[in-house]
Amino acid sequence: MKVAAFSCGWNYTSARFRVRQFIPDLAEDDIEVREYIAPIYKHHEPRWHNPVWMGAVRIARPVALMPSVIASHRHDASWIQKEMIWGRDSLERFTKGPRFLDVDDAIWAETDRSEATMASLASRVDVVLAGNERIAEWFSAHARDVRILYTAVDVDLFAPLPAAQVKDRPFTVVWTGQKVTLQHLQLAEPALAEFMTRHPDVRFQSISDVRPQLTRLPEDRVTWYPWSPGVEVARLQDADVGIMPLIDNENGRAKCAFKMLQYMGCAIPSIVTPIGLNRDVLAMGDVGLGASNTAEWVTALEELYRDRDRAHAMGAEGRRIAIEKFARPVIARDIAVIFKEVVGE
Repeated sequence: MKVAAFSCGWNYTSARFRVRQFIPDLAEDDIEVREYIAPIYKHHEPRWHNPVWMGAVRIARPVALMPSVIASHRHDASWIQKEMIWGRDSLERFTKGPRFLDVDDAIWAETDRSEATMASLASRVDVVLAGNERIAEWFSAHARDVRILYTAVDVDLFAPLPAAQVKDRPFTVVWTGQKVTLQHLQLAEPALAEFMTRHPDVRFQSISDVRPQLTRLPEDRVTWYPWSPGVEVARLQDADVGIMPLIDNENGRAKCAFKMLQYMGCAIPSIVTPIGLNRDVLAMGDVGLGASNTAEWVTALEELYRDRDRAHAMGAEGRRIAIEKFARPVIARDIAVIFKEVVGE
């Protein structure tokens, strides 16, 4: 079987962890995946926001995608990672069917017209691969076949360091994410500020494509690392607690807990906003703590700071669950089963 996979960027998180990382595993199952990366990133905006440049980009995006859409007809199916053009139902209908639409965000809530356009897109595809129950619930009203497919973590890559390498380091809290998720991080800033004031030995580090503006935290104990794959893994491994705050709205409830899964792979406990899949993962075992307001965030940070043995046990349990339920080979098998069922052997 040959599958044409469409993704929107080389470093885009969804492309890396919901499509690209599975290509070698699927090849072992006789499913050959060719990834077509969009020549123009779907969120790209020209430096000059005048009507001429904006119009040029709007025209250039679909034109640049056409060769890969045509090429998809040399394959047996199309695997489309989110929508091809942000907020639009566009060239997806011209790809080779059957079509699998892979969704791990609330793409129906991004613009004023997204709900209608994503409903239209959902009606045109054969299967929606939904990253969690909230996404599946929304698409079930518009698509004829919806399957829940969790985001996978590579537990060989996101793995703990030997104990000797983390001995005697400062207590470190970590967050990782892209520019578009910085609004969620800001929810935890008041709690982090209070916690770091209480404990001068605490450090905070973030990994992102842009520097977070966290003006309430002590500057000399905050480190920002520009994101790259190697840096992300190394900095997560070198932390004691990983955090995943979320705004409790449609976008937040549709998140697929991937930060949490990365922390679990590295065997560090999590503190998360307990909504959506975050809540469900917390219910799978003693892997971390939920916090819904500043007081609860401070309490959770204090608990893991004061009880390092419990924090260590949470990290170990989190890694066990990551290996059992969310590891790359586990999810790759689920994908292979779906492809073979819909497309045929």
